[in-house]
Amino acid sequence: MKKKKRYLAALVAGVLLATAVLSGCGQSKKEISKNDDHLTVYLWENRLMKNIAPYIQEQFPDHDIEFIVGNNDTDLYSYFEEHGELPDIITVRRFSGTDAQDLQPYLMDFASYDVVSRYYSYALQYYKNSKDEIQWLPICGIPQTIIANKTLFDQYGIKIPENYEEYAQACQQFYDNGIKPYSLDLAEDWSAHEVIQTGAIGEFMSLDGIKWRSSAESASEDIEFDDALWERIFSETNTFLRDSHFTKEDISVDINTATQMFLEGKAAMFHGYPALMQDFQEQMDAELIRIPFFSQISDEAFINMTPSLNIAFNKDLEKDQEKLDLALDVLDCMISEEGQKLIADGSGVISLNIDVPSMMEDVPGLEDEISDNSVYIRYSAQKSFDASLEAVHGLLSGEMDATQAYNVFRNVMNSKDTEEKATVNFEHKYSISLNDKNGRDAASSILTTIRKENDAQLAFAPYYYFTSSVYKGECASSRVALMTAKSSDTSLYLAKINGKQIHELVSEYLTDSNDDFSVTDKYELPIASGMKIVIKDEENKFSLKDIIVNEKKLDEEKEYSILLTETTMSILKKINPECAIEQLNDTTLSSAWVSAMANGQQPSAPEDYIEVEK
Repeated sequence: MKKKKRYLAALVAGVLLATAVLSGCGQSKKEISKNDDHLTVYLWENRLMKNIAPYIQEQFPDHDIEFIVGNNDTDLYSYFEEHGELPDIITVRRFSGTDAQDLQPYLMDFASYDVVSRYYSYALQYYKNSKDEIQWLPICGIPQTIIANKTLFDQYGIKIPENYEEYAQACQQFYDNGIKPYSLDLAEDWSAHEVIQTGAIGEFMSLDGIKWRSSAESASEDIEFDDALWERIFSETNTFLRDSHFTKEDISVDINTATQMFLEGKAAMFHGYPALMQDFQEQMDAELIRIPFFSQISDEAFINMTPSLNIAFNKDLEKDQEKLDLALDVLDCMISEEGQKLIADGSGVISLNIDVPSMMEDVPGLEDEISDNSVYIRYSAQKSFDASLEAVHGLLSGEMDATQAYNVFRNVMNSKDTEEKATVNFEHKYSISLNDKNGRDAASSILTTIRKENDAQLAFAPYYYFTSSVYKGECASSRVALMTAKSSDTSLYLAKINGKQIHELVSEYLTDSNDDFSVTDKYELPIASGMKIVIKDEENKFSLKDIIVNEKKLDEEKEYSILLTETTMSILKKINPECAIEQLNDTTLSSAWVSAMANGQQPSAPEDYIEVEK
């Protein structure tokens, strides 16, 4: 077992490991026993399935690892645990210790393993619970900063700010010249959430702020608020909104409006990650630069870091040494340089692994903050988003002063969740795991229900839109919604095509490989409804052998209505550009499923939709 060594030994090991980590991951190539259960890894969004999952599979070709898309919500995993099906590895992006309280007895403590010695201490300070256990680890982070149009600054002779006072002066100068200083999508909860933490970032990074954060992350019941600290936080938030010249009109500014204003040069500043800035730079005839967030109580500046992924292990892994070693190897793979880049979707990654050199070298403008570790890790309890939106909108509308906004924020954070009424009482259990024909009964049930609701004869979808088993018994609407991938939801489309075109569509899905999808093992096989697809497996290279509809071979001349997702629709469009495809307005896979279950009906029974021949 990879227990923690003495500090000196760990330090030496860290040096020896550095070379291995930089060159890749997965140095252990042990084969797992054929009798062992496979390792299940839940990734919080579909993008990770396309990025990090193939990389890990390349490092461990002889290991049986199943990747499933989950949701950015710890409640999904609480739901699994209540039914005895907590996966081996779970991930989320929005995370706080408070949200994961009910999972604590079932998660492994990383504090007794070598992996924690490879993290910067500042990255772990918020991840300890009340028992000094570290049950969650951040993999890496993305820097969120102000994006400034330097061309506009130069045009109006305005100095690029280096502290908060200069920031406020620059905003006033732009305002006086009829330019919106800062375009921000304050209709969205994430930006209201950001404004509080970045407007008063100096308070959050102070000793009082760090102490409060540690207490809040480990709170088992109500979060205790330091009134003096939080009154300062909301006073500075109010000052930031006023100095930035935000008004009540900004309450309705959504992401599209705010983005367009900046792209058109009508606003001097926006906010975002390196990938977004790069995208903007390609669209704008202007020089863009990054500006950190400035403290109002000192001359310090900080990067607001959003963790790309937070990870936890099922405690039961410690009962199976071989499986635990594989899980730790997967974790090593994730925190390697290549792994972090794939998880963060490109360059400009804040590495939390001391063995991996800075990956911010190609993100100029933040050198001082990076070298000083002036990085603030975003606080993101689930309720903090709604609380922030209500408080910030109160300040912008003028209906609240700073004290009232703080009181509202605190009350929402400590509000008690009302017990949801059961949406449906499921009469049967359908598993999300592969059955003996390599089908997923839960996914089949959900897709078939949606297909019938939309009067389609057939349906065809990737596996990664389905996350959970359907458990027998009462289920609330919030849990019903977790059965599909909300973080990677998809629009639905209806097409009318003949049997030959359907055969081409399924065949192309199985054999093609591009940035959008790739079938590399049995876990990635698609979900079908209204038809049975017979597939030939030749060493994990899959090809379509036949399609059966109503116990007969697919009629190539007959026209069928088929329900598609964004991925399967795009494949059909590629192979059949002239094909007429109708998007179902305001309907997604998730909303269609929730809507069907809200009627109190039972889901359709799973179909015998797939057969894999060797």
